[in-house]
Amino acid sequence: MTRSLIDHLSHGLRRLAATGVPFGIRTTLAALTALWLAMWLQLDTPRWAAWTVMSLALPTRGLVARKGAWRMIGTVLGLVAGVVGIAAFAQAPSALGLYLALWFGLSAYVGGSLPGLASYGAALGGLTAGLIVVLSSDAPLSVFGTALARGAEISLGIGCVYAASALAEIGQGPPPATSVAAMPSSDVVAANALRTSLVVGAAWAIWIATAWPTGGLFVAFAGVVSIIFATMPDSDRRARAYLWGVGVGQIAGLGAKYYLLGTPAAFEILAVVLFPFLFVGAVAVTDLRTTGAAIGYNLSFLTAVDPMNPMQYDLIGSLNQSLAVFVGIAFAVAAFEVVLPGRIWRTAP
Repeated sequence: MTRSLIDHLSHGLRRLAATGVPFGIRTTLAALTALWLAMWLQLDTPRWAAWTVMSLALPTRGLVARKGAWRMIGTVLGLVAGVVGIAAFAQAPSALGLYLALWFGLSAYVGGSLPGLASYGAALGGLTAGLIVVLSSDAPLSVFGTALARGAEISLGIGCVYAASALAEIGQGPPPATSVAAMPSSDVVAANALRTSLVVGAAWAIWIATAWPTGGLFVAFAGVVSIIFATMPDSDRRARAYLWGVGVGQIAGLGAKYYLLGTPAAFEILAVVLFPFLFVGAVAVTDLRTTGAAIGYNLSFLTAVDPMNPMQYDLIGSLNQSLAVFVGIAFAVAAFEVVLPGRIWRTAP
């Protein structure tokens, strides 16, 4: 009888694990832990620590370790590239925009040429440099502080997600071997790099020409999404799901911030409010049918909430920021459907 009870219990736990619920719980707790640590350390943008967890989390520790290592490599290269760009071209906006567009294009090309998780590191090199340049373009003397804060936030996220996955794996043995994914052809890699450079260059030109106050976010997210699409197959087919997830994340984030929170509150209250939203995003990542939308949702939600210490409430500013994020991502989506539409990485005919 005891044996039968244990078998039923084990079967039930396996079925529960297959739903993604345990993964969602530990990922959400790790993200909230990273957010708390970033706030406690008074880092500039704590949301990036939590987002690092949400983007790094994988069911097995082995994959997390490798993905985290590549992310750190890409981040360090991006930090260096961002600092070099500001140091060399801070007084020449057009040259700085060209430099950033070329760096994003190079990152997309390298990312598309590398197998597996190595491509993720190249993508993060572009993302990190873009954030450093955008955040420091108006105050170039702050570039070193911005770079250090960004590196610290990512490191916190990597440490938290690795610890959570390692604890979950105790007693489960080594992670299973993973198959090597197919690689895109050289002409597709080149097309993706060209698309990415054009998106970033055009977005930068629009920002400079319009003097859009939140245009830096427009540039950053246009580049970020372009480089993500450049390193995954069927990007044009996934793009609309990603954009849909971004829209849902923006609405959910603004609702959580201004309706459920509304005023500065203790971290415990913030964590209770954020938990269900982050949990839904983490679980959705485990389902191939919703992965694309979930990635967009996770990034967008945390950007809209913008958890800080203390929280800041400026509805007009938040709406302008949300518009910049959404338009930037839509700009990248359009580029992958209009520029060289015949050269897209396909997993199947």
